[in-house]
Amino acid sequence: MKKFHWVRLYLLLLIIALFSVAAFAGIKGYYVIYRKAAIQKAANRSKQGIADTSNLIIARLSKIAKDAGQEQYDRILELIQKESDSELSEGELENYFRMGYANVISDELGADSTGICNSMNSYLSGSGMPNVSVEDEGRTEIYKEKDDSGNVISLHIRNVKICYDDPILGKQSDTVNYNIRFPDAVFHAGSDELFRYCMVARKGIYITGMTSSVIGDIFAGGHSPEECREAEIVYGETGTYGGLNVLSTQLGIRSDTIVCLGDINLNGSFVVFAPNTDQLSCYAQRINEIEGFSKKTDYTLEGEFYPVYAMDEAPLTKYHDAITLTDVSLSQLDEISMYYDSDNDGGYEGKYRKLMSDTDIEIRNDFTGIVATPANVIIDNGVNFEGIILSGDRIYAMGNNNIVANAAVARSVIASELESGYGIMVSDYIGGMRSAGLADPDHYVVPYR
Repeated sequence: MKKFHWVRLYLLLLIIALFSVAAFAGIKGYYVIYRKAAIQKAANRSKQGIADTSNLIIARLSKIAKDAGQEQYDRILELIQKESDSELSEGELENYFRMGYANVISDELGADSTGICNSMNSYLSGSGMPNVSVEDEGRTEIYKEKDDSGNVISLHIRNVKICYDDPILGKQSDTVNYNIRFPDAVFHAGSDELFRYCMVARKGIYITGMTSSVIGDIFAGGHSPEECREAEIVYGETGTYGGLNVLSTQLGIRSDTIVCLGDINLNGSFVVFAPNTDQLSCYAQRINEIEGFSKKTDYTLEGEFYPVYAMDEAPLTKYHDAITLTDVSLSQLDEISMYYDSDNDGGYEGKYRKLMSDTDIEIRNDFTGIVATPANVIIDNGVNFEGIILSGDRIYAMGNNNIVANAAVARSVIASELESGYGIMVSDYIGGMRSAGLADPDHYVVPYR
């Protein structure tokens, strides 16, 4: 009996011991699970803290960028409005704007890594976000990417190290870069790219008569053989039709861009092609020298001639860009359904003339402004023109003409329309027109790794 009692006691102690081991193992397992959960929660907290910090930085940088854009836009607008007609092109003004915009942001944030990090930490200090900071490792910078001409093409804040000091995991960090986007700044109404041209004709340009001069870019399209007119046969078109045709005249052309979808036909003429501001790029199928009945043909070209059938990638891209520009610009001319001449409109207060018609236009007297028609334009002998002619068909210059592009004139016509909203607007019939102003990007600041 006594032996049985000890066996029972032994078994009881064994059960207690086994239960204790099991309980200890359960507690240890629970602790491991709890520890893993706590670490995961801390990791999520750290990750979210860094993300929230980055979002706060983005919000503050976006406000700085928006204010910088408006400040720089107003500064340039005030500068160009001091003169009646600014000579600076839209492209030049855009480059000044982007450089100034980047400089204003740089001045606001700081000149070096320490300055930038201090600025960002000042944004965080009043945010109420605990345990976050931007650590200065001497690598944070504002990077202005520039093209070969020194113009700013992109703006970045690089190597921003955001830290979150977690009570469990300690200091956690992530390094983020920010792309600062540029607002769309337009200073001149219209299209400066188009307004470099003095003549744009969908089906070709024909020049004859006494000595003439052309200053500005030229676009001379093409047409089918079936559309050839008897009056054009003497110009010497063969193979391709349209393009630039010069008959029995002395002609000086100063352009940076001449685009012909057909040939350049020079018949019994002396022609000088020269650059207007920088370098002349001339695109055509070919240049044909045709001996006239009583006059020899001779020409000089101070620039680069690019035959359409054998161009490298760079000039071919520019050639197609010019075609796209003119296609867009001429795309709405067919919607002109009336004749309108601002000289006959007593309520028109614009500085320069505008003339539109759904049929042929004949310019009989000196003209400064914009001419637009889906049909032909004839410039009479002895008439001078300044501005831009847009023809959905052909342009004929009859001799002793001075034809000059003037972007300031064209801008003034478009700007007066947009400001007053009065009457029939030529800008409604020219594709690609833009209003002056400042437009925000979808996002001023975009983070990236």
